[in-house]
Amino acid sequence: MQGYPEETKFIVRMILSLFALCMACSPAVEHGDEGGPQSTSTFRTQTKAPSPNYRILLNQPAAGGHGALRQEATSPLPRDAKAIGDAWIARLKKRGALLGYGLAGKGSAGPVEMIDTGLTQQEFDNWAKENGWRVPGHISWSFVPKMSIPPVSEAAKGAIRVWPASKARTGLQHQALYHGRVELRDGCFFVGLSGQPVDKLAWFHSEMGLDIDQSGYFILRERVGGKTLARLGEDMNWGGPATADIDKETAQALQDACGPGELYVVGSPEASERFLTQYPHLREPSVPPPAPPNKIEIGRCWTAPAKPPHREQLA
Repeated sequence: MQGYPEETKFIVRMILSLFALCMACSPAVEHGDEGGPQSTSTFRTQTKAPSPNYRILLNQPAAGGHGALRQEATSPLPRDAKAIGDAWIARLKKRGALLGYGLAGKGSAGPVEMIDTGLTQQEFDNWAKENGWRVPGHISWSFVPKMSIPPVSEAAKGAIRVWPASKARTGLQHQALYHGRVELRDGCFFVGLSGQPVDKLAWFHSEMGLDIDQSGYFILRERVGGKTLARLGEDMNWGGPATADIDKETAQALQDACGPGELYVVGSPEASERFLTQYPHLREPSVPPPAPPNKIEIGRCWTAPAKPPHREQLA
């Protein structure tokens, strides 16, 4: 800026400084909807979201299989069935892969005749082979389906601090219907029941995954079939009280990154709009028709009209 008066140089420097300051203070908003995906740092926030067209999403083909796979027993109970069953229960507990089991007979001292594992059939077969174990044929086995998508997609990895989900697969759950919302705030997941603050640290089942949809919203997907269950910030419902295996390492990392708040197992939440799209009769419960009018009026007495006197005809 040689050749310019000092006053002009000073004014130009002031303008450039103010411009740089404004650029530094402006948040990077990536979606125009209030509460939608935003970023003021490397971590993201999404506290509200419009519902997508779940009718279309529900009709999309699943990416993987559904439901547990069962292998029925092929032989009768041997004499040492109790010892065999107890050994397998201990092995699965040690691995953290026991979801449940059933005993033969009516008492609690019967032999094991059914085991629900938290492994796929391929994982179970490989595990037994590696350890040289013969799988007993007198026990019925169930295996979890293989998950087809990762816990967090590549597109969403840099937006969150910790993915708060179990590593072990999920067993049977309570089915009371809870309502609330899950929000993403500065890379952390918070949950609250309807009418309460959204201030508890959310914890998900291992079958839940995080992704970003085509409109740029963060979504929860079920990892077996890949179906979209909800956008973060939507009204949701879930079965509960939900339970989950919470490993200490992930829980500690979560509280270090997001604060020492209370962990709440939200499990496998689903958007209320998705739920109502599947069960439309629950959207507007039908009002029963009014009762028919009561034909008997209390307090009034009805008297039949008098009959005319009988007249005998003369022959």
